Amino acid sequence: MDLSPAAVGRAVSEVFDGIDALPQVERLDRGFSWVTLRVDDVIVRVAPLGGTLDPYDPQVEATNLRRVEGIVPAPRVLAVQSEADNSIGRPFGVHTRVPGRVLRLTEVTERQSEYIATAAQALGSLHRLTAPISVTEAYDAELDRTEAAYRRAAPDRHPEFEAALAWLRANRPDCDESAVWCHGDFRFANMSWTGPGELGGILDWERAWAGDPMCDVAFTHRFSGWCTVEDSADYGHPIDQERLAYAARFERVRSFTASMRAIRAWLDGRSNDPRLLTIGRRGEQAMKTELDWAAG
Repeated sequence: MDLSPAAVGRAVSEVFDGIDALPQVERLDRGFSWVTLRVDDVIVRVAPLGGTLDPYDPQVEATNLRRVEGIVPAPRVLAVQSEADNSIGRPFGVHTRVPGRVLRLTEVTERQSEYIATAAQALGSLHRLTAPISVTEAYDAELDRTEAAYRRAAPDRHPEFEAALAWLRANRPDCDESAVWCHGDFRFANMSWTGPGELGGILDWERAWAGDPMCDVAFTHRFSGWCTVEDSADYGHPIDQERLAYAARFERVRSFTASMRAIRAWLDGRSNDPRLLTIGRRGEQAMKTELDWAAG
C-alpha cells in the first residue's frame, strides 16, 4: 500500500476530478477497520491488507451511504475504486467531508442530554427506512453471515462462541415486523458534531444491515457510554425490552468476529500490526467470560 501524496493523488484523480497531483494528505483513522485519509477537501477510505472487517469491499459502504442519503446526515459518495490495480495498491472509496468533528465521550461534560436527544432522533429517522424482509428473516440471514465469518476467520474452534450462536438461533425472536436499515455500529465515536447536540454527520457505514432496530439501540448501551437510547421520547419508536435483551446478546456475539478477523490477518501475514494480535487475544479471553450465558 502506497499512501504517499503522489500515489494518492494519482489514484484518486483517476476516479474523481479536482484533486491536485500532490494533494494534502492527512491520516485520520484511529481504529482498525479502514485507512481513512483527508485528501484536500474529500475523504478517502482505503481497504487495508487485513483487518477487523475482512473481506473489504468499498462498494458495500457506498451502497449503504447512497441508501440513507437525505434521511440522516452522512457522507455523500463521490467515487468508488473497487480494484487494487491503482497507484495506492488497494480498493478505496471517495466521500464528502461531513461538518464538525468527532468528540470523545470524556470531552463532553455539559449538555449531554442534548447530544443524547439528537442521536436518538437521528437513529429514529434511520429506522423509518424499512427493508423487504421480516425481523425474523433478518436475524436468520445475519446469524448465517456471522457463522460464515467465524468459520472463515477463527484460527481455532471457540466452544463459547459456537454455544452462543446455537443459543441465538434457538431463542431468536419470532417477529413478522418489517426489518429496518440499521447502522450496525451506532455509537458516539461514529458521530461528528458542529455544536452541543448539533449533528454534522454519522460515519462508518460498512456494517449497516437490514435487521432489528433493537440491535442499534442495544449497541448504544454496550458501546456508546453515556450517549445511549433509553426510551421512545426522542427515538420515536417503541422499545421492546424482550427483543432488546436478545439484541444485546446478538450484538456482543457478532462483535467477536472482528477480533477473529484481526488475528487471522496477523497470522496470515497480511498485516504486521501487532495491535491486531492484541485485539484478537483480548477477544479470545473475553469470549470465555462474556458468553457464559450460552452454556447455562
